[in-house]
Amino acid sequence: MMIVPWVIWLILRDRKNSARIFSAGLLIMIMSEIFDAIGVSFGKWSYPVKVIPISTVSFSFRLSVIPVFAMLLLQYKPHFNPYIKAIVFGGLGAYVGLPLLDLIDLHKTIDWSLTYSFFVLTLMYLIAHWFSRRNSFEEIKNNEDRH
Repeated sequence: MMIVPWVIWLILRDRKNSARIFSAGLLIMIMSEIFDAIGVSFGKWSYPVKVIPISTVSFSFRLSVIPVFAMLLLQYKPHFNPYIKAIVFGGLGAYVGLPLLDLIDLHKTIDWSLTYSFFVLTLMYLIAHWFSRRNSFEEIKNNEDRH
């Protein structure tokens, strides 16, 4: 779950827009890390199996599967309704991904509804979509080049 999504991304990525879309994927990673740290700290869920021995949480879903899935959604059919894409992203992540992780004992839901995860993931996708559409992605120039 940690390597395969990134290999898929490298093969399928749009090379012209990969920096813009990758930046949105990094934003998803940061948001998921923050939300996950908060959830684990408040005892809403836990990770019974450590993917990396020094880690207390599972990296693969948050740092690979979720951001790569979001980046692929951002890349394909870019003019398709982002709210529908966000609902698909949130629905698959919350109602398919998390139960699968629970099933294989990589994640344990304690005091949390999957519907909360649906709303969080949907919002994360919408923020990443907004971020990926900013016009501020231009070539970096020296101050002398601007005069």
